[in-house]
Amino acid sequence: MERTRTTLAALVLGTLVTLANTAPASAGGEGHCEPTEREGTRVQLSGACFLPSTLFAEPGETITFVNLDPFAHNVIGQGWGHHDDMEQGTRFTTSFADGGTYAYACIMHPGMTGSIVVAVGGSGAVTAADGSRPLAASSAASAPDQQGWFGPGVIGVLIGAAAGALIATLRHRDRPVGRESRA
Repeated sequence: MERTRTTLAALVLGTLVTLANTAPASAGGEGHCEPTEREGTRVQLSGACFLPSTLFAEPGETITFVNLDPFAHNVIGQGWGHHDDMEQGTRFTTSFADGGTYAYACIMHPGMTGSIVVAVGGSGAVTAADGSRPLAASSAASAPDQQGWFGPGVIGVLIGAAAGALIATLRHRDRPVGRESRA
């Protein structure tokens, strides 16, 4: 009975520790920012959000990021970005010659993410790489990735449960088998 309680307590503890350290994945400042879309050349860093979170632009256009927050941000993309602190009022410009989607994030603020979708082929109409047009009310554009039920949270719970079971087993193994009599 004691072994069962110890094992159960270790499993619960392991699971709780894992869940306490697991944050849901989300875009736009850990879920406090609504996804937004706009055509243009300017992205504002405001309220720990990129506004808009998705910017549609033409190839070669100069895109300007400006920090309006009273605290620092950065803009980190794969192979591009502004890695230094962008204090309030700091501007950063870049451009993209090729059509495609360019994702970026502020690594100082988990969940603060955005993307620039550059038109394919310079058609004069901003389109995504798959040929679709931006739709502000599109549920497909703002829907999170669907990973199924076996995502990172479930894996974390399983790891926590396994760690708890291992701790309980090791604790039980180190105890004497019989009861000691007191003289």
